[in-house]
Amino acid sequence: MSCMNELWAKDTGETILQHTVNVVEVGNKVCHGLPFSVMERQNLYSVITKLGVSHDLGKAAEGFQNSLREKTFWGHRHEVISAAVANNIFPTLPREGLLAIITHHRSVPESLTSEGEKCLPNDELPFEDVNPIWELMTKEWLKNWEAVKRLLLSLASRYDLRMANLSTKFELNSLGLPERLLNRNYQEKDTGFNRRYASLLRGLLITSDHIASAHEFDLPEIPIQKDYIPVISRQELKGNDLLPFQKRCGETIGNAILKAPTGSGKTAAILLWAANNQAENGRLFYVLPHTASINAMHKRLQKIYCEKAVGVLHHKNTAYLFRLFENDYSSTDAAKMAQTVAGLARELYHPIRVTTPHQILRVALKGKGWELGLSEFPNACFVFDEIHAFEPLLVGLTIATIKWLKSMGAKVLFASATLPLFLERALQCEVDIPDGNIIVPEPHLEGDKEVLGKIRHDIEIRVGNLLSNLDVITNEIEASQKTALIICNHVATSQTVCKKIKERISDAKLLHARFNSEDRFKIEFEIQGKRPPRVLVATQAVEVSLDLDYDCGYIEPAPADALGQRLGRINRRGSRNKPVPVVIFEEPSASSKDNPLYLPYDELIVKKTVELFRNCQLLTEQQLTSIVSQIYGDGYQGDSKTEFDRGLGNQTIRQFDDNIIAGTHKDWVEDVIEGSDGQVEVLPMELIERFHELQKEKQYLKAKLLFVPIQIRQCRKLFNDRVLFQDKKLDEYVTRLAYSPEYGLDLLREVENIF
Repeated sequence: MSCMNELWAKDTGETILQHTVNVVEVGNKVCHGLPFSVMERQNLYSVITKLGVSHDLGKAAEGFQNSLREKTFWGHRHEVISAAVANNIFPTLPREGLLAIITHHRSVPESLTSEGEKCLPNDELPFEDVNPIWELMTKEWLKNWEAVKRLLLSLASRYDLRMANLSTKFELNSLGLPERLLNRNYQEKDTGFNRRYASLLRGLLITSDHIASAHEFDLPEIPIQKDYIPVISRQELKGNDLLPFQKRCGETIGNAILKAPTGSGKTAAILLWAANNQAENGRLFYVLPHTASINAMHKRLQKIYCEKAVGVLHHKNTAYLFRLFENDYSSTDAAKMAQTVAGLARELYHPIRVTTPHQILRVALKGKGWELGLSEFPNACFVFDEIHAFEPLLVGLTIATIKWLKSMGAKVLFASATLPLFLERALQCEVDIPDGNIIVPEPHLEGDKEVLGKIRHDIEIRVGNLLSNLDVITNEIEASQKTALIICNHVATSQTVCKKIKERISDAKLLHARFNSEDRFKIEFEIQGKRPPRVLVATQAVEVSLDLDYDCGYIEPAPADALGQRLGRINRRGSRNKPVPVVIFEEPSASSKDNPLYLPYDELIVKKTVELFRNCQLLTEQQLTSIVSQIYGDGYQGDSKTEFDRGLGNQTIRQFDDNIIAGTHKDWVEDVIEGSDGQVEVLPMELIERFHELQKEKQYLKAKLLFVPIQIRQCRKLFNDRVLFQDKKLDEYVTRLAYSPEYGLDLLREVENIF
């Protein structure tokens, strides 16, 4: 190599010098935006600068440089050489930093005699007296020593660094690493090795590298001011307009519980609490149970704060972001932007994150990338909205995680419209929430009194089920000229209902979970637009955070908390002159002969709910809260109690600090906890031709939007019925079940004569 600019870091031609400067500059911003003391931030930046300068030096090896230009595979790990060089040019660099360099792409092997998936190869580690592969790698690297030397001198001057061993050529034997650095037992037994510090450095180096590689250098600034996360915009909420419970929430310090009705201003109260509890450089994590509610909240918070400050994080965030960007950019550019922004949501980029609980648990359970949580969880504010909607195991794991987060100075707010009393007490006890920090609208205070006493719904419990009353329902909607929301418990029922309704009322739409992402995005956009459909038929998919406001409703029976969410989409803000009619049917409609009638709910709970609602024709928010508490008065029972206790007692979380091994992660966490929430995505046969077209056009992300999510338990039945199979050529699951943009995937009808 004749000059340092010819040393590449990427196959795009980006040089090692360019990339290194980018990593160090990003590392500077990242470190100075951490929720630590000024001295801690300065010390971390000092170390990260050296790690950034060193982390890609191994790429100077002749074989690696040739592979970049020829777009081939070198076959060796450059980061092993990088760490060895760092050990020589920065003799005082801590071993924790060397471990960060050597593991910034791959994990630590189980032992020095075994390898795991995506672990460093043992035969390239310089820990044996004679290692021929290591000698080959270093000889290739030394061929470009002069170019490396010029590169290092330039970086030393730029960052005022003192480097050793630059005056003469490296001797082959001088390149090496501390003995047994990658042995897990070494980390556990060597009391001088700080495993938490090593994990922190690894996370910071990896995120600096990732952000720099994405060329996103304009990180959202995190000012020192206490009110940065978050501040309510003056246009949205003036101080004099605050309701008493909102004001009290905004004045509360520490862990708290907020119980407030849907449409009462709960979100504003939450953000005021976060503003009052934010530490210097502290993050905000807004946790919701469903992707639809997360997407809606992401859009809402972006309107209030700087757009770049708010990230969205769930297993389908790339598809969601693609749909957002596609309106303003070409499909190719939208896909690139979506992938970049989705990736940044996993990094130390957005100070505000809207996410699923799984992403928080991924850190607590030491899933892939867990080390980054050590940088952004300390002193952060966590909001868990509608935690009662989590499965019992997830509730237990979440509470265990919160107890661990408290040890890092984090603060948490639980918010709900219908929080069962047993769960409130469990949260108060386990998380240590004082009585004074349980915030509810007070009936004796003006404003709050109106919220609690507001009657939005005139409830009728009607005999029979929804399907058997379709003609009556249609007649009532036509006669009233009102908009109507019809909510079913099963996809099959909703499809049947919508088809029947559309025979007489053409302006009707269907929403459920068996649409592909492309069509569901269009439906959600339309039903929340300026001219929503007159009739919306939906399943539970409508319960979460969709901003809907219908004139009347027809609802299948469900547990009280689920009914509370459904009612929140009918006369949402109580703006009508009088309570609007809502019919709740005594019995559910059978989805199929193979499923229990009350699936997916508990039959006894549903029946008890119906009886309690029968006595509350003009339903107030206080009555709804009372019914929820009565329904769940005994708390978790049977298997639910077992699952909750298992999550609460999880030993990985309880002993998090005792069992830290830097550079490792638990692969099973990705499958069991994060995954796709017990779903498999399948491609309808009618869409295969379009899938191929998009693939040929290299619109891979858009092609993935054609897939439909179905539950794993349904997959087994569909395989047995031979309507679902794995297409080996496509390497995807394909279904023969009929699909349409209007009605989604029909679980009861196969496609006939497609080709």
